[in-house]
This record gives sequence, C-alpha cells and structure tokens, in this order.
Amino acid sequence: MDLDEFTHITLAVLEEEGAATYAPTIIAGERVQVIQGIPEGLDHRAALQETIVRLGLGQSDFYFGVKSGPGEVTTGHHTVVSTEFQRISEMQTGFVVSDLEDCGWWTLGEGRDQ
Repeated sequence: MDLDEFTHITLAVLEEEGAATYAPTIIAGERVQVIQGIPEGLDHRAALQETIVRLGLGQSDFYFGVKSGPGEVTTGHHTVVSTEFQRISEMQTGFVVSDLEDCGWWTLGEGRDQ
C-alpha cells in the first residue's frame, strides 16, 4: 500500500460516513487502530500522536488519518526517515484530495518521541 491508496480508502469512509464523525486511525503492518473515547476538548491530532508514541510506533512505518479541521482529514505515511501528507477537504460538491508539503501540527521526529 502507498499513501494514495490509504487516502482513497479513507475517502471511501468519509463519503459514506462524513468527515464530522471520522475517528483517528493508524495502520501499522496488519494492525488497525481506531482511536475511540477521546476526551472532550482534546485535539484529535494530539490524541493521534500521543497514541503513536504510547504504542511505540515512532520508529516504525505506518499510515494514519485524523480529522485536522472542520470538514478536513489529513492522511499520512510515516517512515523512519520521513513523513508524507495528504489532505482531504470536504467541499459543497464533494471531497478534494491534495498533497501537503508540510504539516505544521505534526511533531513526531522532533525529539519528543525518541
């Protein structure tokens, strides 16, 4: 699988269920982790990264998807050397996928997860 494939799987979920209820998701190897029970007021992006650290995935290859704004989901592919990102934006006419050069809220690999 590559990031485009993961993003299109995520897109299919969004088209069926909508972006508002999307729960952060991590796929590492054969393991799929959907993060449930996020406390009210905790940003889903922070919950995603805390879960990645807690599971010890910081030095692993994995895919993730997380609601990153109103009507917006960011997907990514993390490896030990880099992380690439895409954004799925909900528009009036449907969803639009775009590549992201950088993701300002992503802090893994900046020493905190080492």
